[in-house]
Amino acid sequence: MNASTSAFSVRRAGRRAAGVALPLALAAAVFAPLRASAAEVAVASTTVSPSRITSGEQAIQTVTLAEPAPAGGVVVDLLDGNEYEDLTYWQATKHRATVPAGERSVSFPIRVQSATSPGTVTRLTAGVDGSVAETSVTVDPIDARVQDVTSFTVDKRIAVEGSKITGTVKLKSPAPVGGLAVDLRKTPYESAAVSFPSYVVVPAGATGATFAMDVTAYDRPRFATVMAALSTARQFAGVIGVPKKYSIGVLGPVRHQPGNVENFGAVGLGDLWHPFGARINLTSDTPGVRAYFSDLPDGSIPSGQVGAQFRISVDASVPAGAKVKLTASWVLGPSPVTTEFTVED
Repeated sequence: MNASTSAFSVRRAGRRAAGVALPLALAAAVFAPLRASAAEVAVASTTVSPSRITSGEQAIQTVTLAEPAPAGGVVVDLLDGNEYEDLTYWQATKHRATVPAGERSVSFPIRVQSATSPGTVTRLTAGVDGSVAETSVTVDPIDARVQDVTSFTVDKRIAVEGSKITGTVKLKSPAPVGGLAVDLRKTPYESAAVSFPSYVVVPAGATGATFAMDVTAYDRPRFATVMAALSTARQFAGVIGVPKKYSIGVLGPVRHQPGNVENFGAVGLGDLWHPFGARINLTSDTPGVRAYFSDLPDGSIPSGQVGAQFRISVDASVPAGAKVKLTASWVLGPSPVTTEFTVED
């Protein structure tokens, strides 16, 4: 049972309970018209105009009821029919639309996620109390010769929990009338490093737009790859969130032969005051495993940074399955912090 169905059932049950306290004839006269009115609240149709768009473009969805909405209006549940939820459509609609009292229809702007192949169909449904209508919008990829996401940058690669990172997307050409939506996604999807909108709109005539990302790494350093996508055009930026406390964490699998997103971690200084920087020593309890700051030879994190990324090297002599403890010692700072990981292969 959905939320609107539940609410409707509660209202209907309340009317039945109230009717018990009234004379039968009066109850019939008062409540029968209301029940009849509620029974007529059904979705007759939903449409999208235009029914075919290019990735990033806006369309207008209309939901029409069989009868005018009663007092208080009617909340319509909106869903996409994709195998995986269309986060762009969710942000545009929040899965709800309200038909005002006395009206039969409501229209509202929508965006759906961009397509990577021609003729991609996104099914859309609108429902009220068990009545459902369906429509669809066909999405074509954008022509990369004309339009493209040329860059995606963040103003901070590492930020402390509770703060914000600003992302900036750039297009090859000015956005058309109605603006152009660039999809934003993160990997891993459930990462608690940062949160941000599911898309950002580049206004008509502009070639760029900014958006805010909230840092949510409350317990330990966390990492996420953020993607800005428009059809097959994709740009990536890696971001690290650190908690407000002094912390250390390994941010991916650790292997003997690492890939691009393996064998690294981060030390977070949090919101601790360090006007002269922070000297950090990294040590391992396992011979053959070493952690080091590749861009900070002496381990000194500048005063303007809230943390730093480090690399991990694993000698071939270290067996897979070995458990390793890393320690970050802040010279003349707070007590050391540790983290543990397992060498995967």
